[in-house]
Amino acid sequence: MRNFFLSLAITGLVVFTSTTRADDTTPVKMIFDTDIQGDVDDVGTVALLHALADRGEVDVLAMGVSCKNPWSPLCLDALNTYFGRPDIPLGVVKGEAFLKPSKYAQQIAEEFPHQLKSAEQAPDAVEVYRQALAEAEDGSVVMVSVGQLTNLANLLKSGPDSYSELSGEELVADKVKVWVCMGCKIPAGKEANIIHDPLPAKYAVEHWPTPIVFSGFEIGRDMLTGGALKSLPTSSPVRRAYELFNGIQPHNSYDQTAALYAIRGLDGGLDHLWDLHTTGYCHIDEKGANSWRESPNKDHAYLVEKAPKQEVAAVIEAFMLHEPETKQN
Repeated sequence: MRNFFLSLAITGLVVFTSTTRADDTTPVKMIFDTDIQGDVDDVGTVALLHALADRGEVDVLAMGVSCKNPWSPLCLDALNTYFGRPDIPLGVVKGEAFLKPSKYAQQIAEEFPHQLKSAEQAPDAVEVYRQALAEAEDGSVVMVSVGQLTNLANLLKSGPDSYSELSGEELVADKVKVWVCMGCKIPAGKEANIIHDPLPAKYAVEHWPTPIVFSGFEIGRDMLTGGALKSLPTSSPVRRAYELFNGIQPHNSYDQTAALYAIRGLDGGLDHLWDLHTTGYCHIDEKGANSWRESPNKDHAYLVEKAPKQEVAAVIEAFMLHEPETKQN
């Protein structure tokens, strides 16, 4: 396997701030997988993605919902519609998966416009991902997961179809550059995205054929964002989701860290915020407990806190406050 993390160390020379971007930056081609049901940081992450998409820094090829709450894909569709991207291909997990009540998903779906009529109407996320990957250039796609890893395990297990004659694992190996995973507690512990569907998580991490970067629980914990959303108009579904979740109080930013790193960090642009530990691998057992083992190397890495969390939070929250141009006029 190519030494992806060594190449990061060699080429990571560009430093971005929250407001600057290299003019020649090519948009990151991304597939985004989320469990947008329990925590509200998924909503903050979607806002961040659209903010950076409006800046030309990311091209979201597809999105998928990894949980079984029937309102979750409609909520996600409503957010995409609000930000002017209702046509992002959106899939849902099929079969057994994690289900949890949501404080906001149904209300967002009922209060804001969207095209998707029901979760049942949505295609399988595996199908959506296979099509997006098959149409992408080799080694060009960044996979970002901020929920259970059920869709990713199902993708790896998928067989040839009308989009590609390759197996899921072969297709990922050809098309994905790196997977950035919000998951695990490092160096060891039990984290929600892993333990809530542990066997698919174990399978996905063990069989993923390209490099993986973990943004662990410890990275986003106590990195507080969301309070400033009170400044947004009441017509914002992002503001409304945080209002429903906790009254628009500052909240942990687990998922946003993975998305931000996937867009701005892979070329070294966030070296002032995080270091990267590149030795060893992440082991996951049958019950979802994880531990970092220093040997052997398996092209796994994890983020290490470097800058004060309030500094990173300020960058993240600035993007969460982004409003689409049509709403700003």
